Amino acid sequence: MERERALFIAVPENLKYLTDEYQRVYFGDEFCERLLPSPKALKEVILEVTRQSRAFTLVTPYVTQAGLEHVEKLMKVLPEETEVVFNDWGVFRTIKTRFSHLVPVLGRLLTKIKRGPRIMNFLDRMPPDALRHLRSTNLGVPRYVQFLLENKIMRADLDNPLQGIDVSDVPRDLHLSLHIPFAYVTTTRFCLVANCDKPDKKGFIGVFPCGRECRNYTFYLDNPVMTTLLIRRGNTIFYKNTSVPQELRESQIDRVIISPEIPH
Repeated sequence: MERERALFIAVPENLKYLTDEYQRVYFGDEFCERLLPSPKALKEVILEVTRQSRAFTLVTPYVTQAGLEHVEKLMKVLPEETEVVFNDWGVFRTIKTRFSHLVPVLGRLLTKIKRGPRIMNFLDRMPPDALRHLRSTNLGVPRYVQFLLENKIMRADLDNPLQGIDVSDVPRDLHLSLHIPFAYVTTTRFCLVANCDKPDKKGFIGVFPCGRECRNYTFYLDNPVMTTLLIRRGNTIFYKNTSVPQELRESQIDRVIISPEIPH
C-alpha cells in the first residue's frame, strides 16, 4: 500500500523540513492551547503549503473556553474541506455545528491505549489475552466506531507505543494515521516548565502566565524503571520510538505523520 507522508510542525520556521517526500503538512499543537498559532501565522503557513502544492491539516489540543474561542478564530480562515485534528470533543462539536465545511479527524489523545513504558518490564510474561488488551485501542469497539462514522469522522490518528498496537479489529471504513517517532505518555494542563529559567521562582508551584519556556527548554528523564528515555516538553511527556512493527507496515494505516522535532 502506498502511504501518504505528512510533515508535522509546531512553528512556521519548521517548514524548512518540507521536502519532496511529503504530500501533506500538519500544523498546530495537540497539547497546549497557548501554543496555537495566530490566525496571521496560520494564513502564512497555508499560503506556503498551497504554493508548494501540498495538502494541509490544522492540529488542535484539548481546550478551555478561551482556547475554544481561539480555535474558532483559526477555523474561520481555513479553506473548505480542510482537515482539523481535534483532541477535545468540544472542538468537534464546534466543527459539527459551525464549521461543517471542514473535515474532522480524531486526534491521538482521543485514541485510547496503554502508553506507559513500564509495560515493557513485564510484557514477555503476559498471557496472550492480556497482551492483546495492552495493544488494543478504543477504535476496536464497534459502537464507538459506529459513532465516529455516523458523525463523519472518517480518520483517526494513532501513536506508536513500545508494546506495539493492534489495529486488526478496526473497520477499514475508518482511515488511520500513525505518528512517528515521538509518542506521548501523558499530558496535563499544569506546565512543569513554567518559570524554569527564573531563579527567584524556584520552589514556587502553581499556574503562571505562559512565557513559552517550552520553546527553549527540553528536559530528559532517565529512570531504569521506564525502560526508555523520557522527554519532558512543556506540559507533556514523550519518548522516541523509531521502530515500526511489520504488522503495522502491512496494516490499513494509509498515512504516516513524521515529526522531525518534538511536535509541541
